[in-house]
Amino acid sequence: MAQNVAVAAESEGLGICYIGGIRNNPHAISDLLRLPEHVYPVFGMCLGYPAVDPDIKPRLAVEAILKEDVYTEDSEQVAAFDEAMHTYYGERRGGHKDSDWSRNLTPLFDSKLRAHMRDFLIERSFEMK
Repeated sequence: MAQNVAVAAESEGLGICYIGGIRNNPHAISDLLRLPEHVYPVFGMCLGYPAVDPDIKPRLAVEAILKEDVYTEDSEQVAAFDEAMHTYYGERRGGHKDSDWSRNLTPLFDSKLRAHMRDFLIERSFEMK
C-alpha cells in the first residue's frame, strides 16, 4: 500500500520520505493516534513538494541482491556501491557526511535494534511464539 502511495505521489510531483524511526517510540505514537489493540505503527510517511530536486540516490545493483540457484560473492559490486554512496553523501550533505553504505549498516548488526518492540506487541495483544 505504501509503495503505491509513494508511486502515485511521485507521479504528481510530490516527494516522499519513509520514517522507520517511528518504531523507536511506538507507545507514544500509538497513544497519539489512539490505535486500538492489534494495530501498531510500522513506519510513517511524509509527503510534500520538495524545495529542491535532489539527485537520485544510488542503488545497489540487482545482481548483488537477487540470487538464483546459488549465492554469489559480490564484494566488487559492494565496494563500487560504497564509493558511489560516499560520493553521493558528500555531495548531498555538502561534505558533512563522510560515510558509505557499508559503514551506515554496521550499527544495525552491532546490537539488537528496537528490543522493546516484542514487549510492545505483546501489550497490543499480539501473540508471540
